[in-house]
Amino acid sequence: MTGDPGARRLRVCHIAAATEGAVWVFEQLRDLRDRHGYDVSVILGGEKGALVDRFHAAGIPVAVAEFDFTSGRDPFRLLRQAVDLARLLRRRRFDVIQTHLFHSMVVGRIAAWIAGVPVRFSMIPGPIHLEAQGSRWIDRFTCWADTRIITSCEYTRTLYLRLGVAKDRLALVYYGPDERKFDPAAVAPADLRSEFGWAADAPLIGMVAYFYPALPHNRWIPPHVQGRSVKSQEDLIRALPLVLQEFPGAKLLLVGSGWGEGGRGYLQRMQALVAELGLERSIVFTGFRTDVPAVLRALDVSVQSSLSENLGGTIESLLMQRPTVATRVGGMVDAVVEGKTGVLVNPADPADLARGIVGLLRNPAAARQYGIAGRERMLANFTLGRTVEGLAELYEREAKLGRADNGRLGFAFRLGAGSALCLLIAMRYLLLDAYLLLRWDQGWRPWRTNALSIFVLRRWRNRFHAFVSRRGFGKRM
Repeated sequence: MTGDPGARRLRVCHIAAATEGAVWVFEQLRDLRDRHGYDVSVILGGEKGALVDRFHAAGIPVAVAEFDFTSGRDPFRLLRQAVDLARLLRRRRFDVIQTHLFHSMVVGRIAAWIAGVPVRFSMIPGPIHLEAQGSRWIDRFTCWADTRIITSCEYTRTLYLRLGVAKDRLALVYYGPDERKFDPAAVAPADLRSEFGWAADAPLIGMVAYFYPALPHNRWIPPHVQGRSVKSQEDLIRALPLVLQEFPGAKLLLVGSGWGEGGRGYLQRMQALVAELGLERSIVFTGFRTDVPAVLRALDVSVQSSLSENLGGTIESLLMQRPTVATRVGGMVDAVVEGKTGVLVNPADPADLARGIVGLLRNPAAARQYGIAGRERMLANFTLGRTVEGLAELYEREAKLGRADNGRLGFAFRLGAGSALCLLIAMRYLLLDAYLLLRWDQGWRPWRTNALSIFVLRRWRNRFHAFVSRRGFGKRM
């Protein structure tokens, strides 16, 4: 246990707007309890889901809150959600609040500050909301309410520095997976060649990732991801014909299911693309698999082709000593070091992606060395054990400095200030982001509106006539 055994256990609560996926929230809290002795709880976005079931099975208390403040036209929605959550946090008397994911981060930040929670963290699972205009300003409006921001990769840290956040308010702790699940000495490789009827010497390329929906064109999506799926399996599919020119027996496994209805639609589009390119004999969609460590263990090259990312699947791949090709985005450059633990390629560039894959297949000895070095690097900095150690150090350090203000006067002040902030955010969002800027992005221009154009022309005509009259230009000589 961290700290004095006789001291009261810190009461830690994580907040995440999720009921599925986000296994890292569960793993962090479970190990903060088991390894460090904290009294842990979680607040999620619903009552049902696989993530909820994990917490219940582990005996970790679960509460539910609402976080979707951007849906609808209600200007008081964010205020109600923040005040309701603040009341819950005030009743529970937590020592530490840590938020994950954009919507729960915004609501949780404001609520924790209103409630007077002594120590407040946001842990940022990816940089995508900081790359988009619509969400970036909301983060900047609210990040002052955090004691610290846990950036979880160097790129995200750089984005906050560009926003003007002070260095001493930023801490770097990675979202590390459970290293006990990804041990190549304890996991036998899956017999994929026999499973799919491939030759015993067929080079195996694989990518483990959900198929996410193609993202819309709006200010809430970074320009370079608009109209694309963030994991961009499409680029890997389009890269394979170039790989097959030199390694005609190579096979590609796309491991993962579609995330929601939109993700399933994108998966179907990728299956149609494979058929269009005539690659049905070279590419397999495996769907969801429970033996991901064994699948990774069997690959000759593991790939992550994301357009925006934190660490993606690079940590798991390198923990399994797999030669890894990753796009040069986000935090993947923290894990995959060019020429040392893998190969980096340009995002949205199938030709460069193929170059990286072919380079590893040509030189298996160097590829194996990358995998060995990659596992060493991951064990040093990128595991779940390192994550919870880093979090515990932050909790203990800030808990000694943090002071809860639970007096009525202090709470009343924070409630008033927090309410004003919520209304300011809501009004700017509804009037500017969700109305004027949305119409602008859809092609609306005020000077093209007939009624307004007529009004403007009349106004300028009247001004011109008044000017002429004052100057006497209309008088006869």
